[in-house]
Amino acid sequence: MDPFREYQDYVIAHRLREALDFFPGRLYSLSEYATLRLRRSELVRRLLGRQGDPALLSRIEQITDDLNYGFWSNPGLLKAFLKRLSPQQCPVLGSPEAFETLLSHTERLRLKEPGLAGRYYLGWLRLPSLLNDPAVFGQAMLEQERLAEELGLFLDEFHKVAGSG
Repeated sequence: MDPFREYQDYVIAHRLREALDFFPGRLYSLSEYATLRLRRSELVRRLLGRQGDPALLSRIEQITDDLNYGFWSNPGLLKAFLKRLSPQQCPVLGSPEAFETLLSHTERLRLKEPGLAGRYYLGWLRLPSLLNDPAVFGQAMLEQERLAEELGLFLDEFHKVAGSG
């Protein structure tokens, strides 16, 4: 996966968890995220050599949680997340446009069309319910890939001009 897309997905997962009062933790800058992501990869490599070192596994799990790693792409994580939600609690999940209230004004302006980011991220949330039908799940994944290509990178973090803060 493109590391910039991965970071964008992390930020949106963080904003969603924050909007729903799901204790998202600290929001890492792009460089902090990259450092933690590389650390996680290094620990996974070391864990494979040590065959299940509990201390390494614990550290990997902590970094994974800190990074919301796999939040959108892991149907098991999404299913557990969705189980904790009540419909009244989730106005941002009501429509693609409602979801995009998690984006800044300038981020919304960067989208090719209104609702595109909302369709992409809400699309991930429907995947857990499709696991029992591999053909439908496969089609949904193809749609997610198509939306991902169309979406591009829209975060303000990627569009800062050097020296602008």
